[in-house]
Amino acid sequence: MTGDSLFSAGTPRVFTLPPQADFLRTIASTLRHHFDAETNPQAIARLTLLTPTRRAARALGDAFAKAAGNGVAVLPLIRPLGDIDVDDPPFEPGELAGLVPEAISPARRRFELARLILAKETALGRTMDLAGALALADPLAMALDDLATERAGSLAGLADRLAGELPADRLETASFLDILAEAWPARLAELDRIDPADRRNRVLDALRDKWAESPPDTPVLVIGSTGSIPAARELMRDIAHLDHGAVVLPGFDWDSDDRSWSHIDDAHPQWAMRAFVESLGLHRSEIRTWPGASEPDTARARRRLIAEALRPAEATSDWVQRIADIEAGNEPGFLPSGTTGFSLVECPDEINEARVCALALRETLEVPGRTALLVTADRLLADRVSAQMLRYGVVVDNSAGTALNQTDVGQFLLRLLDVIRAPGQVVPLMSLWSSGFFAARCERGPLHSLLGKLEAACLRGPRPGLDLDAVLDRLARSDDLHDADRPMLTTALATLAEAAALLTDQPRSLADWATAHAQAAEVLASDHAVAGAVRLWHGKAGEAACGLMRDMMTESDALAPVNFATYAAAFADLAQSRRVPPERGLHPRIQILGPLESRLLTADRIILAGLNEGVWPGSLGADPWLSRGMRDALGLAMPEQRQGLAAHDFAQLAAGSDVLITRSEKRGGSPTVASRWIWRLKTLLRGTLGEQGARDALRPDTDYLSIARAVDRAPDHVRPAQRPEPKPPLALRPRTLSVTEIRTWIRDPYSIYAKHILGLRPLDPPDMAPGPRERGTALHAVLERCYQAWGTRWPEDAAEQLATAGMDALRAAGFDSAALEVEAPRLSQAMTWLARWETARRGRSLLPAAIEAKGEMTLHGPEGPFTLRVQTDRIDRHADGRYEVLDYKTGRPPSTKEVAAGFDPQLPLTAAVLASGGFASLAAGPAAELLYLKLSGGRDGGEEARLSSRTRSAEALTESALEDLHNWIARFDTETTGYASQPRLKYTHDYGQYDLLARRGEWSSAVSEEET
Repeated sequence: MTGDSLFSAGTPRVFTLPPQADFLRTIASTLRHHFDAETNPQAIARLTLLTPTRRAARALGDAFAKAAGNGVAVLPLIRPLGDIDVDDPPFEPGELAGLVPEAISPARRRFELARLILAKETALGRTMDLAGALALADPLAMALDDLATERAGSLAGLADRLAGELPADRLETASFLDILAEAWPARLAELDRIDPADRRNRVLDALRDKWAESPPDTPVLVIGSTGSIPAARELMRDIAHLDHGAVVLPGFDWDSDDRSWSHIDDAHPQWAMRAFVESLGLHRSEIRTWPGASEPDTARARRRLIAEALRPAEATSDWVQRIADIEAGNEPGFLPSGTTGFSLVECPDEINEARVCALALRETLEVPGRTALLVTADRLLADRVSAQMLRYGVVVDNSAGTALNQTDVGQFLLRLLDVIRAPGQVVPLMSLWSSGFFAARCERGPLHSLLGKLEAACLRGPRPGLDLDAVLDRLARSDDLHDADRPMLTTALATLAEAAALLTDQPRSLADWATAHAQAAEVLASDHAVAGAVRLWHGKAGEAACGLMRDMMTESDALAPVNFATYAAAFADLAQSRRVPPERGLHPRIQILGPLESRLLTADRIILAGLNEGVWPGSLGADPWLSRGMRDALGLAMPEQRQGLAAHDFAQLAAGSDVLITRSEKRGGSPTVASRWIWRLKTLLRGTLGEQGARDALRPDTDYLSIARAVDRAPDHVRPAQRPEPKPPLALRPRTLSVTEIRTWIRDPYSIYAKHILGLRPLDPPDMAPGPRERGTALHAVLERCYQAWGTRWPEDAAEQLATAGMDALRAAGFDSAALEVEAPRLSQAMTWLARWETARRGRSLLPAAIEAKGEMTLHGPEGPFTLRVQTDRIDRHADGRYEVLDYKTGRPPSTKEVAAGFDPQLPLTAAVLASGGFASLAAGPAAELLYLKLSGGRDGGEEARLSSRTRSAEALTESALEDLHNWIARFDTETTGYASQPRLKYTHDYGQYDLLARRGEWSSAVSEEET
């Protein structure tokens, strides 16, 4: 057949390909055959082919190359119909050059519309931040595109037309749109730009006019467009009438029954093609099959199965009869045979759905040359599947890409803003310098090692200051810094301060903020050898970040100056919405695409994922700008048209020879509703095959869900981790401990092992909020200072002085103003109680004999001497020389029972050191009383808790604690005694600093606890 024979029939000339056909490959093969490309390759070059998307255009070019057999072929002129450019043929420079103004860039339009939205809110006496205005600008831009695309009525006068029909909030919106009807075209004229949809219409209209005056003498074909855009539909109609023109529709349902055809609405997959065919005055039966296309019986059965499942709701009342008619006109079991190679997996949640999809994709790769295509409207699911594929070592082409804020460069730019926004907080600073981009004009490796060491030494625990200077000053003055490291640290800190100075908080334009942001980032990304700009703006992610910065610098001049916080929020929003394609290493046989990108594409296996209502098809939602009534008044199509296009994408993809459909029964922990398409397919099959038959027909040959569940399931027989009980050599065991460590040794020996034998010290969290420990430390310091200063003289205003000094100490410990408001009344009550208590004691001649005194005593164990160290809060002395040992507690003190049982021997052992003469400043002597002062500041302010009782004197408690300690030393002087983790049943729920090291969470619930 020659090329002319393809166009020999009368006009209009419209073809279709059945959906299971490899659309692009069939088109390429047929055209190469018809135009005898083997002997006359230039004939192919004379063709003009218009596709619906750029991706389809690229794929069609690949199809021509593959059809040539050697991967090299002369290509026709292939252009995307929906994104055609006047600088490309057939709009080559000439009579059309300069005819249509340039389209406004997406960034410029977003900023311009945001400015108008902010002006509206200001005029109404309301405030809105820039990020909120940018979020509203996107749907407003979509509304403007809809108006241009559908050649709808003007926004002018909309409020007057609907004054009595709209609620107050919608009437307010309509009034704004009235203003926009005049202001927006005027602004576009100032910029010498037009809306993208308007430009597309003008370009397509110009092409129609050109070809009406001078029809092309070379073949022109529209490949795969449904005609959903009116301007494109009109051009398609003209091309169908050209002598050498043709339109090839994707999956046109030419053999639909009359009742179904007559009830097609906007939500039906055939609505756009029906409108196009009827605009040509053709009956659907006149649409011809594309030469070279074939449809096996199983493919035809699948097409009919999908078509009947998606038939209009008004035409489903005779579903049973329709099924009977189809079966009567074909071989028995015709319709059910459409489920061959077609299966459904309904997963319990989105995690299992991602695993199922990944398994099905990975299975495809087991067959050499076999390809797979996963299509989903759920971007999060696409990301999850991409992540799951990494466990198999497969990097997938995910058309959704990665959000810029999730890339390394995006994170670096955001962390820099976080440091400026919270200058006294350590966590943002640590996050910034942990980035691989942070170099601060130094050699990155040594600098990161140094900063890691200083972070552990200087920046753990309570916040070091209220601004960045305080943090940097603490680092610069660190005692842990070696002289050799000081030059590098000085350079790094100076560079960081320089970068921070570029982002001082003062109102600036968005362009100025972006410029300063980029400069600061480049300063910090510069290392000792390479400029920061070179390191930051390379690769796909760097290019995307550079593009975002460029957009803000060049397209945002319409916006008023903003403060730093507004800029930071706007940048975070823009970085989240900008996508970055994968860098490299993509697998050539697997793709993850959205429904739009997948049009006209196919693969050996097709996975349709995320088939939940509200996801695919998407929900109609609530348009913040145009209600249904407003759309109707403007002559705009209803949102259901988008669902009709989605239904067509689904119908085309579901007709593949090997199709797997998946959905999750829960999403984000909430139940989901199956997509209407799944529900209709299952209903149709149940009516044909019965309940069980329908389930069997849709069950995949491979039980992907069971495999997915087993992938991360623990083995049936798991041996839980055992409680650690290391037994180090006796020579390594500690021979000196403090009295507070004795308490730990008794309750959790493993902590002593980790601290003294392994030499480990737990790190406080960075930017730690001050808490009980800091409160207690501050109070102890105040009491020590005041008692030593006052001596035997007790001032009358002691309570006020103690409270004032206590507030100063808490403030110095890092308590902020809000926390101090809570602490102030508690501290005042505690100090008032203490002053009364102290006055009463001094009235009985009980005076402090030692404050924060240190002492020690030596005990003898089987392996040698053992030193007990102690630092007591306070020891008081009676006039007759007897002692009382005191300890301050801001929390709950130990009970007498706990002390008597040996679980908290701090005060008895302190008394033992005192009795042995272990305090250099005090004569040896027994303690007549052991007591805790609870200074919690509660209702009573404080409480005196004495440990002695009628049955247990202080001396008896001391002797018992000393005996227990001797026994405990002897026990651990035996090499078979291990340092067990948390062995005491009573303290099962106590937290130990080394519990993570001991893997306590693994064994504590699996091993029965027994008290030692």
